[in-house]
Amino acid sequence: MNEPRAVIFTDGAMTNRSRLLSSRGVWLAVGALAIGLVVAASALARDLVLYNHSPSIPVGLYLRSDGPVGVGTIVTVRARDVAPSVAETRGFDDEGDRFIKRVSATEGDEICAEGETISINGEAMARRAAVDSSGRPLPSWSGCIVLATDQFFLLGDTADSFDGRYWGPVSRDRIEGVWRPLRSSTQSRPDDPS
Repeated sequence: MNEPRAVIFTDGAMTNRSRLLSSRGVWLAVGALAIGLVVAASALARDLVLYNHSPSIPVGLYLRSDGPVGVGTIVTVRARDVAPSVAETRGFDDEGDRFIKRVSATEGDEICAEGETISINGEAMARRAAVDSSGRPLPSWSGCIVLATDQFFLLGDTADSFDGRYWGPVSRDRIEGVWRPLRSSTQSRPDDPS
């Protein structure tokens, strides 16, 4: 019996098997490129868009801004820069581990930490705890300081926020980014009349 022979090329055209192998290679290359682009975009997006899941500032998406730092500005600081011992013991050792907080005081403001009370310009603004919810001791500082140029005091919006009440003022070079809300849990929706 005569069986047909496999023909690899006929008049310069590839067989179906060769076409299939060629198209698989193209799709593998396209897939690898797409994965590479997603990874690169994720790394870039990490520095442009921030999702805050902590209630210390409204939960939501924040966009990096080049705006000035002043009272009310939302900023991030790297955990290991402002609270190295806490960062080390609690696993905040990645370059991207950061705290998002609100600037509560700037140059010329007097910050005092006396016992549990944190005051700004003589007004009690926050209370601090000696231990966290797991019973671990929290860092503390005490005394009064008048903030110098490029010094800032950061607080979260909640009473149990881990912020300046535990680590004190920060210098401008410790502020990793300035952020503005894109969408947060306290913003009303466009179709919400309130």
